[in-house]
Amino acid sequence: MFGDDIVFRVERELELEIERKCLILQLDSHDAVAAQAFAHDVLNHLDSYGKAAADGDMQARIKIELYGMAVLMHKSNTANFGAGYMTQLDALSARESAWVNIARAIWNELERRSSMDEVRNAQQ
Repeated sequence: MFGDDIVFRVERELELEIERKCLILQLDSHDAVAAQAFAHDVLNHLDSYGKAAADGDMQARIKIELYGMAVLMHKSNTANFGAGYMTQLDALSARESAWVNIARAIWNELERRSSMDEVRNAQQ
């Protein structure tokens, strides 16, 4: 029980920080189009944003941190609920709505890219 309380508190703090990052970026995490545009942008520029963040670009740093937090939340949820937790995202969205919406956008973008790669490979 004590361990579950700690995990819940850490996840709640992470969710709050994700919400803060969205506010700073003026990203409405409940807007699926905006979340998808964020995911597309970050995945297209991950390396350059990482370099810019290291050079002091705060906007790039916040984008990288938000992306990283979504990945961290995914790892935490996988560890706590098992790999199948992704089928329960609607239930999670009640308490982790910002993370769930950003995560969905990232996973959708990754799936789209994977599908495009498969089509390209099949055409070759």
